[in-house]
Amino acid sequence: MRFAVAHKAATFLVVGFAYLAMIAGGGVSPIISLAGLVGLAGSWWWEPPLIRYERWSWVWTTASIFALVYSILTAFLTGDFLGVGAQFLIWLVVAKAYNRRAARDWQQMYLLAFLMLVAGSVLNADLTYGLCFLGFVISATWALTLFHLRREMEDNLLVKHAADRASERVEVRRILDSKRIVGARFFAGTGLLSFAVFVASAVVFLALPRVGFGFFLKSRGGLTLSGFSDGVKLGGHGVIKNDATIVMRVEIDPKVGGRDRPEIHWRGVAFDRYSHGQWSRSESAPDTNEVVDWPNAAIERHTLAWRDAPNPSSPDALQRTGVRQDVWLDPLDSDVLFGASNPRVVELSQVVRQRPKRRMKNDELRVEHGSTIHYTVWSQLAGPTPDELRSATGRLPASYAVYLRNPPEITSETLRLALEITAGSTNNYDKAVAIQRYLTTNLTYTLELEEPKGEPVDYFLFHRKKGHCEYFASAFAVLARAAKIPTRQVNGFLGGEWNEYQGYVAVRAGDAHSWDEVFFPGAGWVTFDATPSDHEDVLGRGGSGWRAKMSRFLDTLRFQWSKWVIEYDLVAQLSLFKSVGAALKDAAGSLRDVFLSAERAVAGHWPISVLVIALVVGFAALRRRRPAAMASGRSAPRAHKRSTVAQVYDQVARQLAKAGIGREVATTPRELAQRMTRDRKPAAAQVGELIELYYAAEWGLRREETAERRAAELAVEIRQALGAARS
Repeated sequence: MRFAVAHKAATFLVVGFAYLAMIAGGGVSPIISLAGLVGLAGSWWWEPPLIRYERWSWVWTTASIFALVYSILTAFLTGDFLGVGAQFLIWLVVAKAYNRRAARDWQQMYLLAFLMLVAGSVLNADLTYGLCFLGFVISATWALTLFHLRREMEDNLLVKHAADRASERVEVRRILDSKRIVGARFFAGTGLLSFAVFVASAVVFLALPRVGFGFFLKSRGGLTLSGFSDGVKLGGHGVIKNDATIVMRVEIDPKVGGRDRPEIHWRGVAFDRYSHGQWSRSESAPDTNEVVDWPNAAIERHTLAWRDAPNPSSPDALQRTGVRQDVWLDPLDSDVLFGASNPRVVELSQVVRQRPKRRMKNDELRVEHGSTIHYTVWSQLAGPTPDELRSATGRLPASYAVYLRNPPEITSETLRLALEITAGSTNNYDKAVAIQRYLTTNLTYTLELEEPKGEPVDYFLFHRKKGHCEYFASAFAVLARAAKIPTRQVNGFLGGEWNEYQGYVAVRAGDAHSWDEVFFPGAGWVTFDATPSDHEDVLGRGGSGWRAKMSRFLDTLRFQWSKWVIEYDLVAQLSLFKSVGAALKDAAGSLRDVFLSAERAVAGHWPISVLVIALVVGFAALRRRRPAAMASGRSAPRAHKRSTVAQVYDQVARQLAKAGIGREVATTPRELAQRMTRDRKPAAAQVGELIELYYAAEWGLRREETAERRAAELAVEIRQALGAARS
């Protein structure tokens, strides 16, 4: 590859990787991103002799001033300084790519690429940033090395040929067009060196103490989901979309979270007040009953009491008997934390812990977090048996009266239906099961929205008779309360896609779901889901085809990137060190077992051991007696022997230098002969013939006696011609 092409290609790779690192996160408008890519691609051919930079300089200057003014105004009007700044960076790098005249222009392109990489660290938290960063490190090594060589060549030629500008341009172009300066070995060697530096930097990154990403960046922008929300309002038009965006990844025991296991309800928010088709929290709703302690300096632990539920004696006992989940929750438009079924204990790092903005109610747990948050939950998945729930009796706590209230707009027809469904049932459990069975068998699930004509639950039960999960959950709560059963509605997620590569559940936005919790005195809150189990689930639990497996594998890589780079904090660091320490301890134990086994084997077969040792000692003694050259197995490298013609050429070259016709370092012997012919120097023809003989003998390996005799004759003729010229 020609040197100029190699340098330009390396520079465009640097800019390209930085550009992709910045735009891949979606923080820049797709139209502007595409326009920038097209502009960079077109700039590859924008150079002399195709164009002259001077003719276009005023166009680029005017356009840059307009882009600057537009960016400043847009940033102040929208408040999106980072996004607008990224767009202005795109313009600057494209403009510079079309005006790369001198060394400083290449340097400015490298600086702009670095700024784009920095902007990408905030705009792009995905795995693509890590891949682009690795590509940037390797290509930057190539580009900066070649740039240094190019600048040194140009500067040296400017000094040597300052008096002859035409000659200077010819010499620079000849070097830039040379294919002998860099090759495949240069790119392979420097690329491997850069990769090694990248790996070493990653090790240092994992070892340095840290406080986590969320400590510095408190707000990264939450996701607004079409299914999950911190409030429920029935009605609307259109179709609910099944969004496959992953909002939460949960590492859980495969015995519970496998692909063929029952779907898990991921509990989030709960509501006690229903009015005019909306669910909310009332001021009189019970506060979340939690106990906070600190098992160690880095962890804050919350134990949820779940009033009147049977509780083990301590949080440690709850952690031993509960199902553990390690949750990585992306920032949402809600500060709630999610857990499987009935979350009982929650642990999180004090580094990311912040107090909630409002009081927590209905056994919710809330933590303000502007970035992905990592916490650990222990839940009770196995609830009381039906017989235990049928026999659950006791007084309802006074504060739980809010879970029995229905608004006055609930029609008498709805209240009468509740009594008809539960007629004949003698306990709250059988009544709740009867209501659930009625809804799942008599009404239909649909994602199509329709504005209700009248009270939404009444319209759903008696007129439309089909709806989505929020209608089923709302209808169950209203009917249960009409039957004097304390009930609250819950929003969260149901199921998710099981990832077999890392053993976690990827919960998606389309898994958002609504269900209910029924209170049984002495047993606590129990989950009831009245949505038909055979409803259409487009997302599903994850397919078994190669495309689905590849998608899960890529998500595993993204998850590891988020876990060990984006959200890597002190807790994760300590966990990593513990894992490494355990692995080293296991390896040391295995090595010790091998030595002990070998020792026992030697002790049991000592004659054979003595024979083996004697053979080894004898072989070593024989090796030492062999000559050093034979022991090394290598012979000394032979020095290259110059031909007779080359020796004659060296003598002639010294004579020419004394005569003032010396050859510069950047000039080849053939170019010297051509210059002597052009300048009509003495013995120019003889020098040209001798140089051709020199090339043939030294590089063509043609060692001929006739050529050696002819070289000697030419040397005499050249010496005589130079002498005659001096006299």
